[in-house]
Amino acid sequence: MLSNMLREHPRILSLSEFYGIQVDGGGRLTESFSRDRMDGPRFWDMVAAIGPFTTFWLRHGITCTEWLYPCDAPGARFSWQTGVPAILVTALPHLTNDHDALFDALESEVTGWPTATIGEQYRRLFGWLAAYFGKQLWVERSGAGLSIIEPILATFPDARFIHVVRDGRDAALSMQEHILLRAYFVMSSLAQCLGTNPIESANRTRLDQVPANLRPFLPEQFDVTAFQAYRVSLPLCAVFWTQQIVNGLSLLTALPDGRALTLRYEDFFSAPKSQLDALTRFLGDEFIDEEWSSRCAATVRKPRSSWSELADEEVRALTEACRPGFEALRAAGVEYQCGPETNRDR
Repeated sequence: MLSNMLREHPRILSLSEFYGIQVDGGGRLTESFSRDRMDGPRFWDMVAAIGPFTTFWLRHGITCTEWLYPCDAPGARFSWQTGVPAILVTALPHLTNDHDALFDALESEVTGWPTATIGEQYRRLFGWLAAYFGKQLWVERSGAGLSIIEPILATFPDARFIHVVRDGRDAALSMQEHILLRAYFVMSSLAQCLGTNPIESANRTRLDQVPANLRPFLPEQFDVTAFQAYRVSLPLCAVFWTQQIVNGLSLLTALPDGRALTLRYEDFFSAPKSQLDALTRFLGDEFIDEEWSSRCAATVRKPRSSWSELADEEVRALTEACRPGFEALRAAGVEYQCGPETNRDR
């Protein structure tokens, strides 16, 4: 929602899921935030790499609305079978329908760059894209961005952050339905059992430690039907949310004043324009645009599900799993009601 609205701003470049795809399910996290200096060709090979995690799911026909490259379109350069370069999965198609031509123009530009730190190369890349589209500022947004906030801070030590937070119980419901979160949980669980990345390694010496309910998801015998039917438990999703919040806030709250803005997701539904105005004011007064915020505010739609519709027992378990996250948010000045009440009490 936020990336789509920022894309409409006349002066802001919206980079959607750049890092979310770049780190490839976590398997390329170290490479994506390398401390090595690198020249343009090496940097391009990294941002245009075809990631094994993303490709595995594409080849099984498992995708999501965030992945925008039209693999099935007539004349598409890349397919589900070939895999799609990281920057082409979402970031470039989010900006233009002429994404393949932009990909070629970027390759020609980036491969000519001199050696620099990875942070400098990212700034060159994002700055080039901003200039190409006539924008003055870039904003990168990735789902579960809090999980990579530490390497982002190391790479962009003067970065400013917009933290859009959601009630953890609703976030858990959303995670449970999101097919890529399911993919992440499944492969992370297999990796813990096997002691190795199951997609990139054929090592199965610890196969006996893989429980029966996870065996259908081993890459060599992957069962698409079983995966589609599989559900991650809500409390586990809530624990994941809590870990993200606690770890992320420990870094965000340590930043100097003016470096971080927290917006509640729920407030986008009750007062969308004021939220958008607060966001652009944080970016700089020159980015405040009344016409843009009014127009985008009219596009906001409420989510389809809510934790308040769950059975009382589920509400209690979900709330308890989220409680450390709620407490961390309260300490940071963001309040959510998380008492022991049930639906019948409300």
